[in-house]
Amino acid sequence: MRDLPGFDAFAADQAGPLARTALSLTGDPAAARALVVTALSAVAARWSAVRWSFPAHAAREALYRSYLNRAHPKRPRARRAAGGHGTHPSVPLGADAAALLDALTALTPRRRALVVACFQDGHSTWQAAGLCRMDAGPAKTETVLAVAELRDRLPASFVDGTAPDPGTGDADGGTGGTGDAGGAATGPSPASWPAPWPAPSDTAPSSPGARISWSQTVRPSPASWAPPSDAAASFRGPWAPPYEAGQGSAAPDRTAAYHATPLPHTAPSVPAPTAGSTLADERDDDPWAAALRRELAALSAAMPALDPLPLAAEAARAGRLRGTRRRALVTGMSVTLAALVVVPLAFAAAGLAERATRDAGSPGSPASPDVSATIPGPLPASLPGPVRFAYRGYCTRDDWDPVTEKFADNGCDQWRVVTATGEQWRVADVAPDLSDGWQPLMAISRDGNRVAYFSDASSDFVVFDLLDTTAKRTGMVPLIEEVSRGASHLVISPRGRWMAADFGPAAEAIAPRVQSLTDYRVSTLPRRMRVLAVGDDGTVTGTATWDTDAAPGRISTTVLLRVRPDGRTLSRVPIDAALFEAGAAVSPDGRTVAVAAERAHPREDDHGLLATLDTATGRVLTRHEAALPEDAHVVAVRGWASAREVIVEAERPGEDEYEEEYSLHAVDVRTGAARPIDTDEAGGVPDLWVPGALR
Repeated sequence: MRDLPGFDAFAADQAGPLARTALSLTGDPAAARALVVTALSAVAARWSAVRWSFPAHAAREALYRSYLNRAHPKRPRARRAAGGHGTHPSVPLGADAAALLDALTALTPRRRALVVACFQDGHSTWQAAGLCRMDAGPAKTETVLAVAELRDRLPASFVDGTAPDPGTGDADGGTGGTGDAGGAATGPSPASWPAPWPAPSDTAPSSPGARISWSQTVRPSPASWAPPSDAAASFRGPWAPPYEAGQGSAAPDRTAAYHATPLPHTAPSVPAPTAGSTLADERDDDPWAAALRRELAALSAAMPALDPLPLAAEAARAGRLRGTRRRALVTGMSVTLAALVVVPLAFAAAGLAERATRDAGSPGSPASPDVSATIPGPLPASLPGPVRFAYRGYCTRDDWDPVTEKFADNGCDQWRVVTATGEQWRVADVAPDLSDGWQPLMAISRDGNRVAYFSDASSDFVVFDLLDTTAKRTGMVPLIEEVSRGASHLVISPRGRWMAADFGPAAEAIAPRVQSLTDYRVSTLPRRMRVLAVGDDGTVTGTATWDTDAAPGRISTTVLLRVRPDGRTLSRVPIDAALFEAGAAVSPDGRTVAVAAERAHPREDDHGLLATLDTATGRVLTRHEAALPEDAHVVAVRGWASAREVIVEAERPGEDEYEEEYSLHAVDVRTGAARPIDTDEAGGVPDLWVPGALR
């Protein structure tokens, strides 16, 4: 897998444990497999960000998150497919396991997830609460109620069942691996899979020693994919690090994690969770709790074997298409809705087209392109109109060469620019790296007349404009310097007069730089920062973070900065860094930054808040709920459509199981009113894309 090194080994290694958890969550092998693909594709979308940390924990988080999203109480269709209302796996089960499956089906999705997390995966209550996105207190209450409900539904003879036969379940011992026709195993050894980590007490760890020591493995094996254990010192297994918790200070050598031959393992013997780890101090003395763990193991062991190589390829392909965890093509309006609004929309479109034609530098009514597998031609010498947006193409099954096990070199995955007229062309040398796991190294001026990107051919940022598409090397990155492209960010001013870039927070990274695209003069900014925008006067807006011990309860502080190209700081105000996790968009005048936010206590049908902040003072200027379609929720802020409208990307449940639909909307920051924006004739949103002259 060209752009996901090591992911195929990780996916093959983790497919089995994830599938067994997914079967207990959904009750159906097909739905469980789809859930595993969704979880692995979410990790694939952020592979560069999570590869060297704990990708197994990220995959398990994505598994539970996807299950809970799809099993929403207000979505009965998705809930049935997620193991509710009499759905049973097409594999034989013992009487007790079948009775447990029926009882689990009657639980709410969140309670079922808590039971599986605590009693099957061996998590503590606070760990299960994190997986289910809730506080530890309510999670403990819900778990107690779930267990009480199961006790009420299951017969008294449930505790008298027998332990599952180790030889039952998957053909390879329930590992999810597979063998060839001759019986030779093609997947990883079952013993190489990390078992669920032991559950600590219900309180957060008071000492960071055990958590830190997990990151100090000298030679990590596939077990290093597993999340950190707060009880590493008291639990020894073949996947545990070769030292006691709190010992050792050697820096981790992570470069061999996906290239060295895995160390031999023996089948682990998983001890029962320690007392007090989930519900009460006497949990391990409770025969009913032991029976629940036993029959959950029997239920999960009924998961059929998964072929790891096709599964890894499918997850990687889905991860590329979704951009880390999250883009899929959306369906258009329904016929009924179209019939109700087609006439007023036609008049409105005509009025908008006339007004847009009168606006200087703004495109008229653009023809929506066919964002599909069709591969357009290379860039012509000049473009017929402003660049409306750019997106990365994707390869299909027809582009896959089974002999070389690579995609054909036909430009299927190259970036394409789309003009206001709906025409599109390929840009061949855009670097495939994604900063923060999902942001492309490409930027388009708001007027659509200039495009900047990091060139794979020249290892530097290049620029081309509407009238001359010959890429011009900017010299922002000297030939003697190397950059971490996966940590870099690129922005360009609204009229394409300036561009700025940062190269990540690492101490050895190149300092952020700003460049005039008039005389190509480069200036180095004095402070390491994450650039958010650059104005047409060269003022850079960004965030800077540094360590502190002055603020109670904080070990770092983040400020919102406005800096001139000569290094003079115009403003600096403390800010909550979490506000920028879903993206941020600075207004064309540089005075306002728009962010997506959540209410402290969101309603069931909440669409998410769109807030604007003053870049000089950090004061909240506006805060409105986006008036999006039913079940849609703001997931990212992508830019400004006008002086008063912000482009947001929204997510809603899809028609297919465990898939999401994405749509674009222009939201008025004064009222929250929203209107749809089309980027595709099919009403879809590209997987990876960058806005330009998008209105």
